[in-house]
Amino acid sequence: MQDKELYQTILCLDTPWQVADVKLDLKEGEIRVSVEHPRGVKFYCPECGCSLSCFDHGEERRWRHLDSCQFKTILIAKVPRVKCLEQGQDRFCPMGCWK
Repeated sequence: MQDKELYQTILCLDTPWQVADVKLDLKEGEIRVSVEHPRGVKFYCPECGCSLSCFDHGEERRWRHLDSCQFKTILIAKVPRVKCLEQGQDRFCPMGCWK
């Protein structure tokens, strides 16, 4: 099992999210796991629930996950943004709001 496949499994990432890269930084004591989704995935508005296409992403964000042995595990991703016509606003979609 390779590092990407290992972290995909132990982080319980659901489709469409997938591990794009895993880097070990011994100096900082971190494992950095970059996560992304493929083009064309439908997300839903967190307010009204209508299905929408991603048109943009926010800045890269980092989240601390449970440690991997003695290393801090850091998840890295750009959060997708959708434009909801019903709400009339741009919305950032949490990691779990896809269809």
